Amino acid sequence: MYQRLWKNMDHVLLAAVGVLLVFSLITIGSATLEYSDPGYLQLKSLSFFWRLTKLDFTYVVKQLVWIVLGLGAFGLLISVDYEVLIKHSRLLYAINLLLLLLVIFLGHTALGAQRWIAIGPFQFQPSEFSKLILIITLARFLAEREGRLSKFRELIPCFAFVGLPTLLVLKQPDLGTSLVFVAIMFGMLFMAGARPSVLVTIIGLGLAAGVALYFTHHYVHQPDVLLEERLAYVNKALEGNAYYVNTDENIVREMRSLHLSTDRKADLLKFRQVLEERHRIWHARHEKFHKFTLKEYQMTRLTIFVDPESDLLGAGYHVWQSRIAIGSGGIQGKGLLGGTQTHFTFLPIRHTDFIFSVVGEEFGLLGGLLVLALFALLLYRGSRVVLVARDSYGVLLATGVVCMFAFHVLVNIGMTAGVMPVTGIPLPLFSYGGSNMLMNLAALGLLMNVYIRRKKLML
Repeated sequence: MYQRLWKNMDHVLLAAVGVLLVFSLITIGSATLEYSDPGYLQLKSLSFFWRLTKLDFTYVVKQLVWIVLGLGAFGLLISVDYEVLIKHSRLLYAINLLLLLLVIFLGHTALGAQRWIAIGPFQFQPSEFSKLILIITLARFLAEREGRLSKFRELIPCFAFVGLPTLLVLKQPDLGTSLVFVAIMFGMLFMAGARPSVLVTIIGLGLAAGVALYFTHHYVHQPDVLLEERLAYVNKALEGNAYYVNTDENIVREMRSLHLSTDRKADLLKFRQVLEERHRIWHARHEKFHKFTLKEYQMTRLTIFVDPESDLLGAGYHVWQSRIAIGSGGIQGKGLLGGTQTHFTFLPIRHTDFIFSVVGEEFGLLGGLLVLALFALLLYRGSRVVLVARDSYGVLLATGVVCMFAFHVLVNIGMTAGVMPVTGIPLPLFSYGGSNMLMNLAALGLLMNVYIRRKKLML
């Protein structure tokens, strides 16, 4: 049985995954190493292979453990015919919702998000596994509606099916994973027979809604911030420092229109009352906007990539340092352990979300192109699985996995290059993280499951 399974696997796909995993372990070991100027000078004189011995193996060993566990999940997903998984899709969907609800009530909070459930010394992120469960359950949901997906009203049940776990994930909040859900859904809808014109229209309306959301936020955000700034200026003037009030032409002009003087304390007190009332109104509007839409930091992440220089020490810091790291790597890079942005800790979260920036700095354009080529090969071989799948279930399962990987790669690398919003989406098979690695290897197991059963095997 196992020999036949091995014989029918896509060995090119396996090779691409293997090289990615090895490259990722080297990069993680480098990314997590911090040192001072003398240490940097000592390492520069070492050859590549000697530098390998100087890596920080703490995270490497942890990631290696997750890879081994992930390979176990890979083997498990291969050994069970995907039709068995499809038969239990309703149970999987219920389990998925239950886990996401548990996160809301019992989840561990870190970095401002409640996404993890602790089991003894381990923590896992249910939203990561939700991606794979969504692919399996949505495959059956769409296959049962084959031929009934051409009109918009026929797609509404599909949106509701995906929308429920998406809302639970947004509650954590985890914007990145919810966007992955949407990408998976549209890719699978397309392969299930939904009319492209309807899908394009829906995507267009979604983009229009995003633009409207941006301008609405700008409309309520700017007055709130501006009034808060002016209040600070007036308070400084009341404390004896009238410089900011006198040099702000808008404040001077407005106080004159109210027949108030910047030189009199009584007039400044009256003007402060006016500003406080206005600020109260606009701040309430601003808070109401974020209550029913995205949080402030999420809106900032989605817009700061356009102009990171507007807040280099705040929201734009990540993107700006990532650009510096990638740009400074040049063609050949600075060499393993040679990245100054990385090892002097200018580059944040460099072993997870911004790990591609480490590749760009230390291995240069050539290293970045190698990673892109490996992912392109993975996606190409995954697309071949879609074409050779034996039934609609297999086609939809493979499509979901390929769309998930493609979206992760596109957004993560675009994010580190400063051409996509920062959404916290990791680079699959490369970024450090246990839940993500387990899910990715399990998803590849599902993809390989479809491939080895492209013809009905007697196992």
